[in-house]
Amino acid sequence: MNPPARTLAGHLADYLTLRRALGCKLIRAERHLRQFLDYLGQRQQSTLTIEAAADWVSQSRQGSVAPGLCMEAIRGFAAFLHAHDPAHEIPPPGLFPRQRLRAVPYLYSPAGIAALQAAAGRLQGTLRAATCTTLIALLAVTGLRISEAIALDDNDVEPRDGMLIVRQDKAQSFRLVPLHPTTLAALAGYQHRRDQMFPARTTPAILVSRTGDRLTYNSIHKTFTRLAAAAGLGPRTGRCRPTIHGLRHTFAVNMLAGWYRDGTDVPARLPWLSTVLGHSGPASTYWYLSASPELMALAAHQRSPGRAVMTLLAPTLQAFFTERLMRQLQASSHTIRSYRTTWRLLLLFAAAQKGKAPSALDFADLGTPLITCFLDHLEHQRGNTARTRNLRLAAIHSMFAYAAPQHPEHADDIARVLAIPGKRFRTTVITYLTEEEITALLQAPDPGTWTGRRDHALILVAITTGLRASELASLTRSDTHLGTGPHLECHGKGRKNRATPLLRDTVAVLAAWLKENPGGRSSPLFPTRRGTPMSQDAIEDCVKRHATAAALTCPALAGKHPTPHTLRHTCAVRMLRSGIDIAVIALWMGHESTQTTMTYLKADLELKQRALDRTVPTNGQPGRYRPPDDIINFLDQL
Repeated sequence: MNPPARTLAGHLADYLTLRRALGCKLIRAERHLRQFLDYLGQRQQSTLTIEAAADWVSQSRQGSVAPGLCMEAIRGFAAFLHAHDPAHEIPPPGLFPRQRLRAVPYLYSPAGIAALQAAAGRLQGTLRAATCTTLIALLAVTGLRISEAIALDDNDVEPRDGMLIVRQDKAQSFRLVPLHPTTLAALAGYQHRRDQMFPARTTPAILVSRTGDRLTYNSIHKTFTRLAAAAGLGPRTGRCRPTIHGLRHTFAVNMLAGWYRDGTDVPARLPWLSTVLGHSGPASTYWYLSASPELMALAAHQRSPGRAVMTLLAPTLQAFFTERLMRQLQASSHTIRSYRTTWRLLLLFAAAQKGKAPSALDFADLGTPLITCFLDHLEHQRGNTARTRNLRLAAIHSMFAYAAPQHPEHADDIARVLAIPGKRFRTTVITYLTEEEITALLQAPDPGTWTGRRDHALILVAITTGLRASELASLTRSDTHLGTGPHLECHGKGRKNRATPLLRDTVAVLAAWLKENPGGRSSPLFPTRRGTPMSQDAIEDCVKRHATAAALTCPALAGKHPTPHTLRHTCAVRMLRSGIDIAVIALWMGHESTQTTMTYLKADLELKQRALDRTVPTNGQPGRYRPPDDIINFLDQL
């Protein structure tokens, strides 16, 4: 049975709460959806259908550019409702597609900006005139959005560093905007005059109204409309009217035009301008190239033969790292480093193959033949394994998947690259140490030296806790708890925090080590001679060096080539043999799922033998087959 119509409002409240918790504002969408629910109530309809959505959009928004926005809001809400009740229908994406039309920007000349400031200076009220004059000048020299300017507080200005902190931008993040000394002086002069008129004001805002409160968008919009008329600035076309947002456009175009005239490498400076403007990526800033005929002429001049040209691949790659990986996904530094290395290798390889500069490469240059050739180059020339090849391919796929909806003109090239499959490879059995080999390795470090005692403690912790090399390197004294319930705290792979218990022998060794090496809470647990944390390479060299020494007394170690990860495998296998549940081992080791831990079942021969022992016939004897006496065995073979 369908829910009553009145419950749709409750579903809408839940939907808005969920989406806003994810960072969406949905101010306009909420207005459209509430109007649509009123329409459903008039029709006495309790289920959202495609027909009802299409009728409402076509009747109430006919002839405007809003139908796409309205249907986009309904489509998101319909998907939310459909998850609760399949009776609700989801409008298809092609129904009333959104028309993304940009208004022609109104670019102000220096004389036009001066006329606006002169008109603002004639406003009634000394503080009101000073506020509007300062606001117009601030927008013209910083490119701020009006919402960002009226949200500025006094503590957002850093006079010593010459920076302005924008804390409430469109993406709900913050950025730094450089200020010229003259701008800082003008702001300081305005703040002094404001404080004289309102010494006990309650708002921390820089720009205030006649009553000492923070400015509002509606009041600024009405005032600017009157100022534009008073300055003699009228509309140039039906879609090109003087707006306060035009000051932001003017700032961006003037910056680009100045760089082109000075011969600056504009593509190299474009990410900086994108950051100052608060754009999601350089691709958004490229739009200004079509905003001014003069700017297009300057850009065309730089694109003449003999000049380097940066294609859309470069800004898209920049946005992929800054917007997708860092801001949206908040990828770890390890992921970003791996992806960066992949694309650096690919661009250098493609530049050599195509005879172009890396900044001149386009999506068409990175087609399937070149990507396939690059992957073969990794395996055969660089000696990478199939696992590494697939890792590099995943980084390439991720960036091309991000670029697909942004550049439909390259959809065919992108689709072919995304269709390149990963290479299959053989899975090797993991290596671990036996108890005899563990004893030999722990006895290898020299206890008479400081380095030997450190290495002994490090290897013991690695074997008994199963920490990764990166986790061992990041341990500090504050992560070590040797009192009741001794354990180590670590921040491991996948940004997971976990606490690993310590055995008595390990607690005793760590207590002696900490007593010998006093330090602050943030001091590394296993430092170098200089007091800095050991690197992962240093830890690997430590294990290999002592394994080589231990192989003299335990020859079996020579063929295993132990690494820090071998010690981690050893810890897992020891727990598995002790009968500990595999789910507990997965939590102990910090695995994403028990599927990863299942690999240790394949490595332990003793567990396989136990399984074979349980499958012998009823009258058989458990255990391995052992041949009879050598003489009897010889006679049996005749």
